[in-house]
Amino acid sequence: MWKLSCSPRVSRIVAAPGNDGFDPVWERWPLDLAGSLEERAAAYRALATRAVSEGVDLAVIGPDNPLSDGIVDIFTEAGVRTFGPTRQAARLEWSKAFAKEIMLSAGVPTARSSVAKTYDEASRFLREAVWPPGGGWVVKADGLAFGKGVAVCEGLDEALRAARELIDVSGRLVIEEKLQGQELSCLAVCDGKNAALLEPARDYKRLGDGDQGPNTGGMGAVSPVPGVPQDFGLRLRHQVFEPVLAEMEGRGTPFKGVLYAGIMADNLFNKFYVLEFNVRFGDPEAQVLLPRMDDDLYGWLEDAAAGRLDRRPGTVPFSQEAAVYVVGAAAGYPAKPVTGTAVEIGEEYRAGGAGKAVPSVFYAAVKNRARGGGLQSSGGRVLGGLGMAPGVEAARRRAYDVIHSVRMDGLQFRRDIAGRDGG
Repeated sequence: MWKLSCSPRVSRIVAAPGNDGFDPVWERWPLDLAGSLEERAAAYRALATRAVSEGVDLAVIGPDNPLSDGIVDIFTEAGVRTFGPTRQAARLEWSKAFAKEIMLSAGVPTARSSVAKTYDEASRFLREAVWPPGGGWVVKADGLAFGKGVAVCEGLDEALRAARELIDVSGRLVIEEKLQGQELSCLAVCDGKNAALLEPARDYKRLGDGDQGPNTGGMGAVSPVPGVPQDFGLRLRHQVFEPVLAEMEGRGTPFKGVLYAGIMADNLFNKFYVLEFNVRFGDPEAQVLLPRMDDDLYGWLEDAAAGRLDRRPGTVPFSQEAAVYVVGAAAGYPAKPVTGTAVEIGEEYRAGGAGKAVPSVFYAAVKNRARGGGLQSSGGRVLGGLGMAPGVEAARRRAYDVIHSVRMDGLQFRRDIAGRDGG
């Protein structure tokens, strides 16, 4: 929202449904994301009808669930130019088994894996598999799980427990060999044929310092990532993004939108493997990538939606500044986040929102308090503090200055984002 509002070509921003932490100059339209798929589809059709009647030039779809529901198909059929993948193209995220199939067909390097449709199948595979020395297996729910459908397991008992818990999420599991190395988030804006790469970021998925605790939707991010070779993006283009786009086009489901590859690389970046795909700007990756983007986001998304990225460079321009983002989560997150807790931030960090100034705080799971004014928590990851500076360490200090200014009972945040012990 904020990055699009910076564009000189954008005169009006509408969010559906948005949250109460959004800048008040941004309009908000109601959108009920509860109910059955049929009920959600009806809500998307009503939203598309309103978008047509009010002259919306470009719809940008953010969350994973509406993409998997087919919101892009509905908007496109209504005549709204839309940035994002169709339901079938979004299958790269909502089915990890399908993503593995595409990787193997396209020759993309990835970990060895197996698909299980029942707990018994998973149990049999795990008991018979040869466990890598010092490694383990990763058990993944096949469908969407808000970033929490993944269990990294060190031993057989842990893997069996994860399989029993996750089989009910989507009715199918992907079990893959645990890989060691450095994780990267590598994103590209795609128009069905062409991919324009963003600079890499690093996401911190575990709840606790030192990558301990359960997986989450992401507890922070940093960009640029120190140590990544200059030619790494070119290798990703040739070995990941171009083959996947060609494979998807060949199957009649061309991919338009943001293709996000979760990468595991060895410490020298000589070898790498794709762990998974997302089909959107990641959170918290977007909060460190888009502030560093040194161009008009609207123009890139418009060209991607129109299938004309071939007239642009193969990489999106970025500034030399570093960005660090630290997520503040509610007590009890990720299992049972406490909601209704008052949220306040330091006076010096309250400015920002619409316009060109980079906000220090991005709000997520917040809503207005019924009494007394202000905001309260309404979900797990409540907000995040952003720091930008010429170097990573200075950006890190600024991000933590912001998060330390937050007053919220039970606030959880990692203290090692972008630090030496933070991965």
